[in-house]
Amino acid sequence: MRSLFERMILELLGSFCLAYAVVTSLSLRAAPDFVCFSSIGLALVLLIHLFGRSSGAHFNPSVSLMFFGQGTLANSQAFWSNLISFLGYASAQTCGIWLGFHSRSFVPPSGPFSLRSTLVEFGMTLILFWLIHAWSDEGRICPEARPLSGFVVGSGLTSLLLLGFADSVGILNPAFTLVFMGLGSNGLEQILILQLLAGVAMIFAPKPMAANSVS
Repeated sequence: MRSLFERMILELLGSFCLAYAVVTSLSLRAAPDFVCFSSIGLALVLLIHLFGRSSGAHFNPSVSLMFFGQGTLANSQAFWSNLISFLGYASAQTCGIWLGFHSRSFVPPSGPFSLRSTLVEFGMTLILFWLIHAWSDEGRICPEARPLSGFVVGSGLTSLLLLGFADSVGILNPAFTLVFMGLGSNGLEQILILQLLAGVAMIFAPKPMAANSVS
């Protein structure tokens, strides 16, 4: 396990790359939606394989919140160690995403969302977090412990984005939402709350697959 500072730097870098992939795909207005969403999913697959072993490849404060609640964020059952790790991860992820979304101009999504859209966003976020929860090991989305984890999570993200496009949702990340709000988007408060609640809910989810130890 790398030091917390090293993991924070890696999470910042990975979060920046993910946000940059998202904002780049949003700029491809002439491309079909499937191409845009697939590029985001493929970027996540690559980032999980690059960073999963070292930092966990969370890139999402609610994912880190889930692992914090499960006591695996710092590979220790010590509450304060996990809490400090969570705060460090969430700060690094938000900074990386802020930098990624400010790397080029784009129009951020804005609300208010309908009740249907809000419920779809919550359901999609829960599904994504369940995939991460199911294919993680010791608080990490680690392709070495679970070789297909990057593909499963990345392809799952692509599928969810395609499904959510009809309802104009698919943010799935509270750091994304915070940055969009900082860029002037309105009506996203309920989305932010539900994204955080999804992370809290997944703390209590049973692990569907037997945990493998990472050497």
